Amino acid sequence: MKYFKAISACALFGLSVSVYAACPATPAAWDGINESNGGTLAVTEVGAAGTECKLTVTQGPSNSGKATVRDDMASAESSYRARFYIDASDTLANITAGNERVKIFTAANFDTVVPTSIDVNGRPALMQMFLVGLDGGGARLGGFCRDLNSAGNRARFGNGTNPGSVPLQTGWNVVEIEVKVGAGTGACRIWVNNDTESSPNWEQENVDNNLMTGVKRANIGNIGATVPYATALGTQEMHFDEFESRRQTFIGSN
Repeated sequence: MKYFKAISACALFGLSVSVYAACPATPAAWDGINESNGGTLAVTEVGAAGTECKLTVTQGPSNSGKATVRDDMASAESSYRARFYIDASDTLANITAGNERVKIFTAANFDTVVPTSIDVNGRPALMQMFLVGLDGGGARLGGFCRDLNSAGNRARFGNGTNPGSVPLQTGWNVVEIEVKVGAGTGACRIWVNNDTESSPNWEQENVDNNLMTGVKRANIGNIGATVPYATALGTQEMHFDEFESRRQTFIGSN
């Protein structure tokens, strides 16, 4: 079990257990920070769930912009859970189309060699999560779980091409994920503003992801986007807070 939520006066998105008079300029206590290709990140006031600080990111004008923090595991975790808060109010207010998408979370293993038949860009990922625009406004969560038995080696959120029915609301949303590794016995689940473990908003069972061994790295923030998103929404702020990961037990909201 690994916690990132601090007990200090300024929780700093779980970035430190030290007491600060104000939020620091950059995150601390993470294994890596990537601010590149026009993407920006900063620790700002005020956070979620009673915290004083949060992580604020923007995509920038390039679809390859990155603004992320990274958590590395000591070994590949065959059972992995993570929970975080996200506030995408600015994006929800300005997004207009389904081709406006930004990747916000990945659970991956870059140490595992997988066949080139598995898509090159997504090969290390056991799970990828996107914020996806809705035609006419608003957004949902979309993405995939690695499954060698599914078309394109991906079990997508929902059914069909680029599906998804997990909407985001204005203000803070609580998102929790679970990844279990197995050869036909693996699973992926997601909960959004939902503390009932037995009723995930999306799940895919009987997944074949055993080749990936387990989750070794998690990234959260803006991890790249479509050109339409970067063009129309590259300056919009998105906020994250209260990241926590565990091996087994359900986390839920604070």
